[in-house]
Amino acid sequence: MNILIATNSYPTKKNPTRQVFVKNIYKGLKNELGSVDLVHNKYFNYFKSDLGEGTAFTSICKVLFLFVSYAKFVFFKAKEYDIIYTHAPVLPGFLMLIPQRLFGIKHVCYVHGTVNEYVKKKGILFKLAKFTLSRCDLILTNSLSMQANLLQEYGCHSIVISPGYNSNVYSYSSANKKTDILFAGNAVEGKGIDIFLDAVYYNRKFYKHNNISVSIHCSGEKKKQYINFVENNRLTDIITFGDKLEEEDLKTQFRSTKIVVLPSREEALGLVGIEAIACGAFLIASDTGGMKEYVIHGKNGYLFENENYQQLHLFIKKALENYSSFQAKQPQISKSVEAYSLDNSIKEMISIFEKLLQ
Repeated sequence: MNILIATNSYPTKKNPTRQVFVKNIYKGLKNELGSVDLVHNKYFNYFKSDLGEGTAFTSICKVLFLFVSYAKFVFFKAKEYDIIYTHAPVLPGFLMLIPQRLFGIKHVCYVHGTVNEYVKKKGILFKLAKFTLSRCDLILTNSLSMQANLLQEYGCHSIVISPGYNSNVYSYSSANKKTDILFAGNAVEGKGIDIFLDAVYYNRKFYKHNNISVSIHCSGEKKKQYINFVENNRLTDIITFGDKLEEEDLKTQFRSTKIVVLPSREEALGLVGIEAIACGAFLIASDTGGMKEYVIHGKNGYLFENENYQQLHLFIKKALENYSSFQAKQPQISKSVEAYSLDNSIKEMISIFEKLLQ
């Protein structure tokens, strides 16, 4: 079984934190099957590109780079493979419909949360995604929530497989808890950092009085705005900022943090939340999308009402007050997400691919 994984962004030296899970899937499949190749947009090799920070010019450049990066695969090399495994239905999914038709190759598309944004506008991207998904041989997605959305909005059936957290990296290990509360992710509106900041700002006496330390590691279009908010409201003694973390550093941060906050307005799955729990951290997440599928309220985390910053604060306060009892259960908390491991996901993918080829 020869597989070509096709993706747009990919972790590179210039962009080490972009879609690391795709790299892990590639390595996992290659370790099991051997005959697995990958093609990605070479733009990310040469230019730093944080989520949401692009312009119309950089967007055009990315599309041009993608076509150049893919040309030989689309028209020549693709015929060497049994399955083309694309990540995202517009680019590269739409483009890879060409070799699917030319060479009769099976086309599997893994759909992430981006398609939920297309639904809001019902514009050209929505139409392209719907066109692509209607012609794929198989659609995979990352949560039951996404599966329901794809059926309702795009009229397509899908199979749920977690992208998989790397259990060789993210695992429980006892460590000194230097940080009380952590956010790690992209500084874009959908991730809800501003909701978290409001929770701290409107209850700042509590955080100041108890000397609570908050660390926000992020990159993206709204980072400067969030830093300005913290500085203008004199919260710098509580909240510190850092860049988005690579896997090893993120693991270390999770292990040395009491509570991880994931206040997303929308979240297809929230793999970073699974990674945090796998390290034994207690997760407080918004009750949206796929997060409610792995957060067991009161056991490995709390779910707060979406965008309700006061409820977020109340759960933070409750978690800190009861932290000693959570700390004793950290090894068990870590095991609560074992089903989402990369090893399990790779086995499921291979089984599904074999059935598809039959």
